[in-house]
Amino acid sequence: MRRMFGLALAAMALLVCSAQAPSGRLEYELTPILENGALTAVQVDLRFRGESDGETDLRLPDEWGGQPELWRSIADVTAVSGATIANGETANQRILTHRPNARLHVRYRVIQDFEGAPNARQGNAYRPVIQPTYFHLIGNAFMVTPGQSAESTPVRFRVRGLPRDWLYASDLEHPDLRLGDVWSSVVIGGDFRIHEDRANRVRVALRGEWSFTDEAFTESVVQIIAAQRHFFGDRPSPYLVTVIPLESPQQGWLSIGGTGLGDAFAFFATTNAEAAQITRTLAHEGLHTWIPGEIGGMAQEDQALEYWLSEGFTDFFTGRVLVRERIWTPEQFANDLNEALRAYAQSPERASTNARVLEAFWSSRDVQRLPYLRGRFLATIWDQRLRASGRDFDDVVLSMRARVEAGDERHAVEIFPEVIRELGIDPAAEIERYITNGEAILLPEDAFAPCGVIETRQVPAFHRGFNIEATQANNNIITGVDPTHPAYAAGMRDGMTLIRRDGGEIGNASLEIGYVVRDGDVERTLRYMPQSAQMFTEQRLVLSENLIDNTLGQCLAVIGGT
Repeated sequence: MRRMFGLALAAMALLVCSAQAPSGRLEYELTPILENGALTAVQVDLRFRGESDGETDLRLPDEWGGQPELWRSIADVTAVSGATIANGETANQRILTHRPNARLHVRYRVIQDFEGAPNARQGNAYRPVIQPTYFHLIGNAFMVTPGQSAESTPVRFRVRGLPRDWLYASDLEHPDLRLGDVWSSVVIGGDFRIHEDRANRVRVALRGEWSFTDEAFTESVVQIIAAQRHFFGDRPSPYLVTVIPLESPQQGWLSIGGTGLGDAFAFFATTNAEAAQITRTLAHEGLHTWIPGEIGGMAQEDQALEYWLSEGFTDFFTGRVLVRERIWTPEQFANDLNEALRAYAQSPERASTNARVLEAFWSSRDVQRLPYLRGRFLATIWDQRLRASGRDFDDVVLSMRARVEAGDERHAVEIFPEVIRELGIDPAAEIERYITNGEAILLPEDAFAPCGVIETRQVPAFHRGFNIEATQANNNIITGVDPTHPAYAAGMRDGMTLIRRDGGEIGNASLEIGYVVRDGDVERTLRYMPQSAQMFTEQRLVLSENLIDNTLGQCLAVIGGT
């Protein structure tokens, strides 16, 4: 099963207090710590001026990107000079006592708090990665920060002591840094391969062996980033993509994911990932540079309530930009949309409320995908209505961005309804029905005319015939086989060992699926139709057969925007 944990734009959860902030600049200096030639930790020296009352609160990273207790990656926090240090009330807090406004020097080590190399079973490697030959650090997961510091606090950031044969890259290699930049950043060093497109100001840092070449991957990254900049009318600016391979816990395990980090993107995948899958992920995450960041951003609390906009609108524009720049054909667009429609139709959480999304976004795969789907489908519906009046959904996000640039400080979910109402659509009732209350969304039959029609049909639900999550949690010992399911008729039984999937498509009940299992000392391949007795309403985009000449041009204008 493809693991998509972490595609969401992760919330920064460092606590900001209301007391007077430390004055002046924060200075961070990173130094790799090696023993017998192998990296064991990254030392961080933090220098700043303490508070005027003689007591400064330090905050260690806590929760971010669905990762709890990130403070476990921070070791040996000490006050080198200017203060004494004591534990605070929580595990991620330290208290410095010092002379009023004293110049302080704090040191700590960043360590890896899990065993071995990053593994797909753990999801995306958002926690600090410290391996013998490299490090990969995301700001939100390794920064210790004076608790009262604002995102606008000036920062000086540098790295020293790198071995001569190591390469280094970060999206922090520019002047006028602010603390918000450092929180939303990635820092890597070690045996990476770094490629640069100077014209587009894009760098790609990779490790591992892939099914594609470095050059082909870099070209794909540059093409996608250039297309997105063109869409938003932006000139080239520095952008960094890091690529970390994830070990597969078993043969055939596929994991693709990552997170957008301001002017960087941290990408994680098992090395069996295909180029098309990577292109889709890169396109989505790259758009987070603009959505929601440049159209109003998000609240710091309860961000999952707003993911229908930040993730759903991003998914809508992922397809739009890829088609507009001719990276995708209409067929590729339809395949991607139909996969989303099928996932939505079969989701056991389809009727969940937005409150449920907030509760279980980071603990349930099915819940996690809901806001992506709901926001994308609603954007599709609103786009069709806007096109009827000579506008489209591009006008919505570009107007939102213009408002932010003009000084509107509200969040995107507050700006959006006002902007689209001015374009003739009041979204309040649909947001209440489909987002807040979880009613089922159905696309209009002519949502993409003249590209084709949205077909609505009743089909059997996809089911493997056994409990995949319980099986994976039980060291791949097959669990929960349904005796009424075709899997049982094909010979599958509890207690067999699941080796790998051999054919079929997860979520598609119309294709025969195959599983290689071990039954005692014998390895067998079981094939069957992954269908349950339950029927559900599924939609799909069926493209017209004669998409040529003017009709093709009209279709591209619909799905790629004007």
